[in-house]
Amino acid sequence: MTASAQGRTVREMTEIHCEVTPADFDATVVETSDARIVRVTGRGICPTPGWRLELVGGGTGVGHRPDTILLELRETPPSGPRPATRSRVSFEAMIEGPRAREVFIGFTWREGFSLPLRGRVPSFG
Repeated sequence: MTASAQGRTVREMTEIHCEVTPADFDATVVETSDARIVRVTGRGICPTPGWRLELVGGGTGVGHRPDTILLELRETPPSGPRPATRSRVSFEAMIEGPRAREVFIGFTWREGFSLPLRGRVPSFG
């Protein structure tokens, strides 16, 4: 990052997003006595401290099968100007998915991608 970019604030930058790749995500099946839960965790690199990343239900979507959980990664930038110092932000979602085999992560600003589910792990308890 150049010295001039380091001195800028979020309000001076346009169309800024956090960076995430499929390698930044993990989707695991957790079996309990009552349910089959899919736990999706991840982390992103955001342009400044104070960003919030959240996985939310993405609806049904066109072309997706019933064995696919659709999620959308939503970003909330910090309020007020911040120095342009990159920051790591973690996020997590837990979804009941009795038939799920994969998770699709969608974005409003770029192409989404699919994540296969990792093998079953025992309950958290």
